[in-house]
Amino acid sequence: MTQFDAVLVCRCGACRIGLADPRMRSRTECYCCDCRQRGLISAARDAGNALPAAVASYERGVDLYYFANALVVDDASRRLIEFSKLRADANNTTAMSSCCGTLLCGVHPAYNGCSISVNADSCRVTVPTIVPNQMVLFGCDIPSDKWAARCARDDVAMIYAVFEALDTAAMKALFGALTTPVEAGFLGPRVTTFEALCAATTVHLDNAFFAESRAGRPGGLDA
Repeated sequence: MTQFDAVLVCRCGACRIGLADPRMRSRTECYCCDCRQRGLISAARDAGNALPAAVASYERGVDLYYFANALVVDDASRRLIEFSKLRADANNTTAMSSCCGTLLCGVHPAYNGCSISVNADSCRVTVPTIVPNQMVLFGCDIPSDKWAARCARDDVAMIYAVFEALDTAAMKALFGALTTPVEAGFLGPRVTTFEALCAATTVHLDNAFFAESRAGRPGGLDA
């Protein structure tokens, strides 16, 4: 693959995704149970994919980077990417490397096909500049005994219930960044999208570790 200023690489190095636009669009810290569940699924694929200790203990959430949905993937890497959803009605679709189970990137319908999210705790990310965390998402999934410590750690905006905060300035700014169309200068015959890669194969359902991912949530499975 041609060298890029920004690239996603699986843990074993066999699967690579070039980012045509190397600029980070945003960065968030996510405590949602679905992010935790995907991390546990990845961890079960390879011992090297274990959740970071701070994430496992709820000291922090999953570190998510966001980039423009303009990807360059060679044939060898395409054959190593598999796509999955946690449930048939789940919004997120995730790309994982079949070689070592690395979580590569994902999409949500709310991005309008313009962005991808990257689990930087799993995928090896090389970018020219890493932006600071913009906000904490899904504070409602932080265990009660961890809440005070997380709130005292820094002054990053905490979004307690994301779907109830869509009209807030912070969420409007996030989705404004994530729904910005890819600039024409980053498009070309070699550039593809997450959705195009996904359409060429099968999307599997994998709801493993559902209960485990929600064990620390206030209210448990019923929350």
